[in-house]
Amino acid sequence: MTAFHQTSICAKLATMTSLALVLVFCAFVSLSDSACSMSLLKPGAKHCVDRYDNSRHPMGSTWTNGDCMRCNCSPGKMECCDAMGRVTNLSPDCIVKYDYNKCTFDVFNPTNPNIKCSYGAVGK
Repeated sequence: MTAFHQTSICAKLATMTSLALVLVFCAFVSLSDSACSMSLLKPGAKHCVDRYDNSRHPMGSTWTNGDCMRCNCSPGKMECCDAMGRVTNLSPDCIVKYDYNKCTFDVFNPTNPNIKCSYGAVGK
């Protein structure tokens, strides 16, 4: 095998490996930030205004609001992502209790705690 063929094979393997890594990273990004939003700021804005409670936050700051949204104020935009997740597809006779102070939730059967509750969650 010539040096050209070896280089060509190595280049193809490197390209395939790189593409596989990109796909894996894209999957992780979509799983980690599945409930995010972005707001554009007016040119020259010095702060962001949280939509949850209308509080003002300085440029460069990060905070978690009372709706468990983690927000980041940066020049030109404010990004907020769900810091807790939201329950979907809850099994019958089960309920969800959200704790907005800790940004957590519990899924349980209120009449029989021995019954396992199945659910799906989106966000976070």
